[in-house]
Amino acid sequence: SVKATRNQYYNPNGLAQYAKALSKWGGDVPKGLASHVSNKGQGKPLSCYPSVDAVPFRDDREYISSVGIGTPPQYLPLDLDTGSADVWVYSSETRAVGLGNHTKWTPENSTTAVPINASTWSIQYGDQSYAYGTAWKETVTLGGLTIPNAVIESALDVSPSLAQDYILGGIFGLALGLGSEVVPAHPTVLDTLLPLLDRPLFTVDLHWHAQGTYTFGHIDATAHQGGIHYVPLVPGAQFWEINYNGFNVGGNANWYLSRWDAIVDTGTSLLLLQDDIVALYYDEVPAARYNASWGVWEFPCATRLPDFKMGFGQWHTAVPGRYINYTVIDPDTGTCMGGLQSNMGTPFGIIGDIFLKAVFAVFDVENKRVGFAEK
Repeated sequence: SVKATRNQYYNPNGLAQYAKALSKWGGDVPKGLASHVSNKGQGKPLSCYPSVDAVPFRDDREYISSVGIGTPPQYLPLDLDTGSADVWVYSSETRAVGLGNHTKWTPENSTTAVPINASTWSIQYGDQSYAYGTAWKETVTLGGLTIPNAVIESALDVSPSLAQDYILGGIFGLALGLGSEVVPAHPTVLDTLLPLLDRPLFTVDLHWHAQGTYTFGHIDATAHQGGIHYVPLVPGAQFWEINYNGFNVGGNANWYLSRWDAIVDTGTSLLLLQDDIVALYYDEVPAARYNASWGVWEFPCATRLPDFKMGFGQWHTAVPGRYINYTVIDPDTGTCMGGLQSNMGTPFGIIGDIFLKAVFAVFDVENKRVGFAEK
């Protein structure tokens, strides 16, 4: 088990997080938003299973976990991300300017680091941020579990926009079915990890403004109540992509029923759904308005937001309204933005941490499904 830890020093910027999420998944970033951004429950894992604490940044922008790289382990604060497949880290090879106090992996201090000859990798995100470098075979320590011969991507360079996140030491990808960017081709760390587990799955138990836990190879029965409802992945999915079939706002008698695709992504802090769904939610929020310049729904910070229920087959759960009151965007007027926003034209929604904080989630690799249960 690995803890996901909260960073108390982060100064939240909800608009930047929205732009980042849209860029990651290919949504249209409104010009006003792009211009503005450019200018400016406790988990109790069983000790015999590998688990990692997930500590949230302020406003739960992202959850950071300590992962050991090398022998002896050099612990780096990584973002465990179900929306990507690569594991890349800042290292002593990184030559980007302005890296601040990033924790870096130093391969020359590890007895198990072996460079992969003639290897390269590069990642470019939708907002034109990038990272590239070389690859190594290395030992990874994940919540006490040792993973030998894992492929670690060492960043030679990263874009300034990525480097501004001074706390983050790298990304630990956990996407299913998506190959890594390493050339020549090598298995992902998730592929290397799975044979070492009792069961080929991992669970995510995030919490609102509190520490969470990732647990690998085991479902902790004390972390959820009631049964686990499983939703099959969309056929051919390369991500954790599923369907949800209904939603409800504020406990109204009416449910809206259909079928919508969505990707479950621990690396996105927000909940991004189709325009009409989001508009129906904010129709129930007094004084809510759509800020067309930035492309975000906003409201007075003192507003009590309604719950948002999502249905998966015969099972449903509620995201509490206080989770959706995400962050202040104008302190002078007391205006806040919601954690539920439009996906801006992507063919799928993004079920990020706003939703995941409300449930216990199981990512079942063997059976290609995602499970949800009440905390």
